[in-house]
Amino acid sequence: MRKNLFLLLCLLSFGGVAQQNFKKIAYCVPRTPIEEIPFQYLTHINYSFAIPAKTGDTLIPLEDDSYLKSLIKAAHEKEVKVFISIGGWGIGDGGGDDTRFHKMAETAEGQARFIKSTMDFVNKYHLDGVDLDWEYPDPDHRSADDFVTLCRVLYQQLHASGKELTAAVVSAGKQAYGIKEEVYPYMDWLNIMVYDGDYGPKELKHHSPYSMAVRCLDFWLNDHNLPAEKCVLGLPFYAKKGFGNFGFPYKKLLQEGASPYDDYWNGHFYNGMFTIERKVKLAREKNLAGVMVWELSHDTQDEFSLFKVIYDTSEAQ
Repeated sequence: MRKNLFLLLCLLSFGGVAQQNFKKIAYCVPRTPIEEIPFQYLTHINYSFAIPAKTGDTLIPLEDDSYLKSLIKAAHEKEVKVFISIGGWGIGDGGGDDTRFHKMAETAEGQARFIKSTMDFVNKYHLDGVDLDWEYPDPDHRSADDFVTLCRVLYQQLHASGKELTAAVVSAGKQAYGIKEEVYPYMDWLNIMVYDGDYGPKELKHHSPYSMAVRCLDFWLNDHNLPAEKCVLGLPFYAKKGFGNFGFPYKKLLQEGASPYDDYWNGHFYNGMFTIERKVKLAREKNLAGVMVWELSHDTQDEFSLFKVIYDTSEAQ
C-alpha cells in the first residue's frame, strides 16, 4: 500500500513538472506597448527581428534598442524568457530572399563571424537564447548541411553560457527537408510555422485549419522523426483573405464584427477561440514542448483573449 501511494505521488509530481514545462511562446515586434503584454500567460518571447548585414556574417545594430531593453527588464521581472529572433521572411532583400544566410553559412569564416556577432548581441542585452529564422535552408543543397554545422557550434556556445537555441521552420513538405534530422541534437526545440497554408492554387481557402495542424505534426513527428519534446506547434493570431494577403489581426477582426468563436468572417479565415483550444489540446495530447504564436500584438485584452485560451487550456490538461 505504501509503495503504491509512493508511486502515485511520483506520477502526480512528474505530471506537475511536465505541465509547468509546457512552453507558451509569442513572437513580439516592437510596436506592442509593454504594459499590454500578458506576461502572466507566457513563458517565452521572441523579439523580432535582428537582421544580418548584406554580408550575412554580422548582425545590424538596432537603430533604437530602448524597446528591447524595456521588454527584457519587464519580462525577467515576470520570469519570462526573451530570445532574439534572427532573420525573418522579410530579411531585407525581398520576401523569402535568404541570400544573406546562404552567403554567411558557406564558409567557416563567415559562420564564425556570425556566431561571434550573435553571441555579442545576446550577452549585450542579457538575452536567454536565440531563435534562428532562416527561411529556408534548402533540401538537396549544401545549405542544409551548412545549417547543421552552424547550429552545432552556436548551440555549444549558447549552452556554455546557459542560453538556448531554437529555430522557426516551415510547416511541412519538401522544403522542410532542408532541416536535417542531424540538427535535432543542436536544437532545444523547433517552432513549426503551421500557418500560411494557402499557397499554391489561388482559390480562397483557410490558411491554418485544425486539419493542417494534425497533418503537419504527423509529418514532423512521424515522417521527419522530430522528438515530441522538441516540437512546438505554431498558431496564427491573424486572418488571411486569399493568397498573398499578409494578415489581418484577430483583435481588428473582432472590432469589425467577427465572432471570437468562429474561423471565418467576411472573406477572412482565422483561428477563433474554439480552434485555438483544440490545437492546444492536440499539442498536449502529442506531448509537445508547447505552442508559439505569431504574433503578440494581434490579440485582444479582454475575455476573448487567445493567449488566455492557450493558458487556461494548457493548465487544464
